[in-house]
Amino acid sequence: MVQYAAMFKPSLVSNKVVLLFIKPRFVSQRERIAGVYNAATRLGWQVQPVNRTPDAATVRECTDTWHPAGCLVDQSALSGRLAKSTFRGMPVALLGRDSTRGTQVFDCVHQNLNDPAVLAADELKRFGVKGFAYIGDQAKPPWSMERGELFRTAVGDAPFFEYRGEDPKTVRGRNEMAKWLRMLPKPCGVLLAADHVAPAFYAAASTAGLKVGSDLPTVGVDDDEQICRNLSPSLSSVKLDFFQSGVDAVAVLDRRMRYPQQPIETVRYPSLGIVRRASTTTVFPDGRMRRGMAFITEHGCEKISVDDVAAAMGCCRRLAMLLFRKHAKTSILDAIRDVRIEKSFLLLRNKSVAIDAVPFKCGYAASPSTFKTHFKRVTGMSMREWRRQNT
Repeated sequence: MVQYAAMFKPSLVSNKVVLLFIKPRFVSQRERIAGVYNAATRLGWQVQPVNRTPDAATVRECTDTWHPAGCLVDQSALSGRLAKSTFRGMPVALLGRDSTRGTQVFDCVHQNLNDPAVLAADELKRFGVKGFAYIGDQAKPPWSMERGELFRTAVGDAPFFEYRGEDPKTVRGRNEMAKWLRMLPKPCGVLLAADHVAPAFYAAASTAGLKVGSDLPTVGVDDDEQICRNLSPSLSSVKLDFFQSGVDAVAVLDRRMRYPQQPIETVRYPSLGIVRRASTTTVFPDGRMRRGMAFITEHGCEKISVDDVAAAMGCCRRLAMLLFRKHAKTSILDAIRDVRIEKSFLLLRNKSVAIDAVPFKCGYAASPSTFKTHFKRVTGMSMREWRRQNT
């Protein structure tokens, strides 16, 4: 994470325009934009987004129109190798990296690709799976192929499979993936290259007569809530700190403007953790327990009660409590509190979330002091102290 003193001083380009080349298709780009605007505002920059590929003609047109002092280029806008000459001497920082080069020629901020692979492997190992499978982005971008290799390394000597067939968005591809899924050992832990791969994978699993969760515990990457929460079962996903990557990119560009002769810099931003949903809910032999735990995992940070959980389980309150004691060795209320504490850890690692907002986001809108007391009882420290030690 970049923490330059320059981030808190007037910028050399105060009140000047900085171009942001980005194509906001997914949550990653939307959150990066928010991070860029947050940091740029503190420096007095005017950010001009450009939803186009930064080729020579486009850069020349934008330069003649806005007279920018620098450029930020998101990986989503890249279509090939970037030449330094394209930017006519302007300072440039990449959100992502130029994957066509082994050695970067621009300052860049990109994710630690190993984080999602390791987090997903650790999450899926909890289910005693008989093997692991990886489903990449069908466009085969370099980051997807690299994530697959890192996942293969993270699972160690366990059986490993990677889908290399036709695009499952087509009928033929869906049937081909369904056949491939049937051949996997069950249960098989699945990592999806990114959340946007999930809808086609879920359709193929359904065609194969397999259940995401029990047959195929599954983890995505990006935590795109619009996708993850609307799948059935909802998709667990590795949450990356895209907001921080935008903040870091502004800091890197500001430093390049201040010190043009500095060496090329690469900054890696972390994963915040796994957002658990029903696709990696603990598998219980009792179907009522599976429904109850899935409900808590999905809605635990909302205003829910023991009666709500019992209703989701399809049984009375007393039986629901007995089933939790028998199978989960805990109470329903403690299971809800555990989900809320896990969510608080994720929020606290994300410095764009104010500490005072954490109790509200974890289901304690009416009694934030209760959450603060519970948090200190569990961790032995305040939320502020925990953030200081863990970020």
